[in-house]
Amino acid sequence: MSTEALPITPGAFSEAIKELPIAVLYSKVSELTNSIAHLHRSNAELRAFLTESNDSEEEKKELEGYVAENEGVAVSMNERITLLKTEVENRGQPWIELDELKIDKEQDALTDVPMTNGNETETGTGHADGAGQESNDREDGDGVHL
Repeated sequence: MSTEALPITPGAFSEAIKELPIAVLYSKVSELTNSIAHLHRSNAELRAFLTESNDSEEEKKELEGYVAENEGVAVSMNERITLLKTEVENRGQPWIELDELKIDKEQDALTDVPMTNGNETETGTGHADGAGQESNDREDGDGVHL
C-alpha cells in the first residue's frame, strides 16, 4: 500500500463543495490562488537554478521533473478554481474575481474619511449626501468602533 495520499478527484471535489457556504468557496479560491503563486515562484527559482548550476544531467533532469510536477499541480488547482466558480454560479450567484474584491477594498480605503481619535475632522465626511456619517458619529466618544 502506498504511503502517499492521492489528491481528491475533480468529481469528488465538486460534490464536496456543494454544501459549503459561498464565503468558504471564495476562501478556497484564495487558498488555491496563493498556492498556485507559490508554485510559479518555486518553478521560476528552479529554472534559474537549472540555468546557472553545474549539476550533472541526471540531477538537472530530476529538477526538471519537479518543475513539470509543479506545473501539473497548478493545472489541477486551476481546475478546482473553475469548479468553485461553477458551483457559485449554479447557486444563482454572480462570480466575483478576487482581484476585483482587492481593488474595491483599496478604493474604499482611499475614500475613507480622515479621522482623528475616532471623531470626524473638520472637513466633514467626504460624502456629498452625508453617507457614511452613521458609523463615524458616535456620541459615546470612546474611540473607533469596528
